Amino acid sequence: MSRVLECLCRLILAGVFIYAGAIKILDPQSFATDIGHYRLLPYPLTLAMGVYLPWLELLCGVAVLFRWRERGALLVLLGLCGLFAVALASAWFRGLDINCGCFGHATVASTLPIAFARSLALGLVALYLFRRSPLTGACPKGRGSTQ
Repeated sequence: MSRVLECLCRLILAGVFIYAGAIKILDPQSFATDIGHYRLLPYPLTLAMGVYLPWLELLCGVAVLFRWRERGALLVLLGLCGLFAVALASAWFRGLDINCGCFGHATVASTLPIAFARSLALGLVALYLFRRSPLTGACPKGRGSTQ
């Protein structure tokens, strides 16, 4: 049962970040504008994040899906979910009425509390998968490293 849960979590996490990254790659200017609405970063940094962050999300989603450099990708996604949660909470507590920017302008915008809860949930999924993923370089049971 835990293998099924792990597979489902992997598909959900990877799918969300692959979709979110791909949608924002199509319109980086709008995504940069959404980032700017949070009023947390200087303008040049919002432009850079608008261009590069979607590619990072896409790459990490693909890495998790295909289990390539999985632990590193999961750590990055866990960090991103934490940063997103902090930015969303900041906007929510400051009473900003903004689009979260999570999925670009292709979907109906969610409220900040819903986007915050989604970010925390995805972070927990990333943490679960990270804890279940094997350490790189570890020998499988029954195989020794001596010859």
